[in-house]
Order: sequence, then C-alpha cells, then structure tokens
Amino acid sequence: MRMFWPDGCVGALEIDRKSPEFWKKCINEFLRYYTYDPRVATEDEARASIRAHMRDNLRRTLSDDRERADIKIADAKGTTYADHRPLYMKPGVWSRLAEYWVSDEFKKKSIAGKKAREAVKAPHTSGARSFDRRRRDYIEAHNGKLDELAVYKECHTLKDEERKGEWITEEAKLIIERYISICEKKGLDPTKTHIQAWIEAGKAPAADDDDANDDESTESDDDHDMSAPYEVVSRGGPVIKG
Repeated sequence: MRMFWPDGCVGALEIDRKSPEFWKKCINEFLRYYTYDPRVATEDEARASIRAHMRDNLRRTLSDDRERADIKIADAKGTTYADHRPLYMKPGVWSRLAEYWVSDEFKKKSIAGKKAREAVKAPHTSGARSFDRRRRDYIEAHNGKLDELAVYKECHTLKDEERKGEWITEEAKLIIERYISICEKKGLDPTKTHIQAWIEAGKAPAADDDDANDDESTESDDDHDMSAPYEVVSRGGPVIKG
C-alpha cells in the first residue's frame, strides 16, 4: 500500500473517489506473494476479503502514525506533523496528512465522531482507540491469544474506583449476553472472533423471535464498530472470513 498510496489522499474514502485503481493494484501485488484456497472462497470473495483487510490496515496506519507524531510533537516543542514523517511514508502523502490533521475539516469530523459515539445505545470506554486496536493490545499482552469477552468487558465497563467493573449501559450488557447465547447455540467458542454473531448480537431480537435477525450491518469508515477485521490470506493457505 505504501508504494501505491496516491499523493494528496488522506484516507480510504478519498482514495475511493480520487484513485479507485489503488485497491486493485494493491491486491494484485499482494497476490504475487500469497494465494487462496478455491475450496474455501472464490477469487471475487478472496479479493473482497483482502480489500476489506487493507482498508482496515490503512485506517490503523493513519491512526497510529498520528498518535506517534502527537507524542513527538509534545516532546519537541515548536515542531509540527510535517517534521515527523515516518521513513516509509511518501513525502507527498505525509505533507497532505500534516495539513489535514490541523484543518477545521478534521477537527469537525473528530468532534462529530465523538458525539456520535456518545449517542449510541451501547457507548464504550475505550476512548479514541478502536475495538480492533484494543484487540491488538490484548493479543500483544497475552502472548498472541485473544479473548473477545475480556476485550469487550474492558471496553464497556466503568473504570472509576467506586463503580469499577460495572457495565456502562444495560444495552452493553445485553449485547454481550446475546453474543454468548448465539455462540452457544451455534457451537462456537465465544472467546474467539465471530463476525456474524456480533452483528446478530448488536440487533435487538424481535418480539416473537428469540434470535437476532441476520441482516448485514452497513459498513462504516469509522473503525469503532464491533465487527472484527477479516483475517485474509496466509501463504499457500485459505481465505478465512472472521
């Protein structure tokens, strides 16, 4: 992605508008080194999964780079984003990002995102970090192992001494209870990542049906959703969704 990243684009949506061929180039390059198992997925499914994985990686890269730059700026007074370009980032890409991150447009989006998170039925306590970022932090701290239930609880329980461990809302508690129930009915391990189970758990069950419906959730460019990123392709291995 670093090689093909178009100058002047600050995110996945802008790349979609200004350079739609970017994803095709990246996927073609990826498939030079990795393959997929046709018994598991078609080529179109594999490409869609790889693209979703790349979009998620791009968002994480931008978020991580900005966080690291913020730390450096705080330590080196008088510097700006422009002074802290990562070595792998193309100058033309970084200069546009440096302008964008201090713009009114970015500040407005940041404020809107914060308000949107505060307005959801099941707000979280993970701050600006995405659920995926929390998952990665957990994996790094637990020798490569992931426990979805532990990560969810960390993101949805209060942290102050008096109420530590209490669910932030009743809806947050109901979602995890529905997720566990759905996994048990399907014979799945709830500590693992099951995208469809999370989608179902996030929807309130109909009055005459104990199971949440199966409608697909709408994809958002905000990475604070409850769906885990796709695990895509391993060298010589299958495409795995979820």
